[in-house]
Parts: sequence; structure tokens; C-alpha cells
Amino acid sequence: MRIKWSEDALRDMRRISAHISADNRVAANKLIQGFRKSAEVLKQHPLMGRRTEFDDTRQLVVHANYLLSYRVSATEVEILQVWHVAQNRYH
Repeated sequence: MRIKWSEDALRDMRRISAHISADNRVAANKLIQGFRKSAEVLKQHPLMGRRTEFDDTRQLVVHANYLLSYRVSATEVEILQVWHVAQNRYH
């Protein structure tokens, strides 16, 4: 199983990193590394995230305030979005 990051998810991480880096670059880097590390766990446990209202999409809590939305196929886990729980997740 491989991890594939969508362009939206990569853009989300850049935006989150830039926002947090304005105050604390080290914290921003640590947070992004945590996102990536959590996604790597999905290689071995792709169904560990909770199901959503969409049949093919799951969510994984990767930090107290952040979630990954992802989709699982036979060969890969595609990370669709990284989002703060307070934001509209379907941008």
C-alpha cells in the first residue's frame, strides 16, 4: 500500500505551515512532520480512520485540531485534505 498526497492536501499543508510559521517555524515543521508520520501509519492500517458521510472517504485525527480526509483503494491511500476542525472541510 502506498500513500498518495493530492494537490489539495499538499496545498493545505503549505497553507497551514505558512500560517503557523508566522509565529513559530519549529512548531510548524513539527506539525507537518506529524501529519506525514500519521499518514504513513495508514499504509499498515488504512481503515483506522472513521467513516464519513461519503461512502469512500475516511477521516483520521492527526492532531487535536487537525484531520486528514482520505480514500482507500486496493493499492493506495490517497490523502485528499488536511483541515482544521473549525474550518469548512469541503473547500
